Amino acid sequence: MLKANLKAGLDVVNFSCSLSRPDIGCLQNNHFMDIKDKVIQEYLTTGCGYRKLQEKYGIGRATICNWVQIYQGIHGISKTSLQEKHYIGPMKKKENEADANQSALLEKIASLERQLEHEELRSVVLDKLIDVAEKQLNISIRKKPGTQQSTK
Repeated sequence: MLKANLKAGLDVVNFSCSLSRPDIGCLQNNHFMDIKDKVIQEYLTTGCGYRKLQEKYGIGRATICNWVQIYQGIHGISKTSLQEKHYIGPMKKKENEADANQSALLEKIASLERQLEHEELRSVVLDKLIDVAEKQLNISIRKKPGTQQSTK
């Protein structure tokens, strides 16, 4: 069953094999695929754990795990009871930490917006004050464009 579904992938492996090791052919790849099929089927049918399969075949647990998960994904097979038992799930960020961080940022934004509004009002008031002073005292307070700085 796995062989039929992986035939297209095997053609690619055979091609790369013939380029990299023409002296031995692809007998090793066919043997590898047979072992891979055997390990996956043994895991799914017997319920044998990854450690026992690792000891039996001399293949790393992570490799066997990856093979089984890929096979299950391709064929739409649900997780075994052993996989469900040991599944941790995706990591979740602590909600309290995220909420506290977000509320602190929102508070800082609100504070900066209040400061900006205050400074804008201050600027308008100072402009009006200068306008009134120039009109009432009949003096020029603002610097005219293009005027030179006085030298002492």
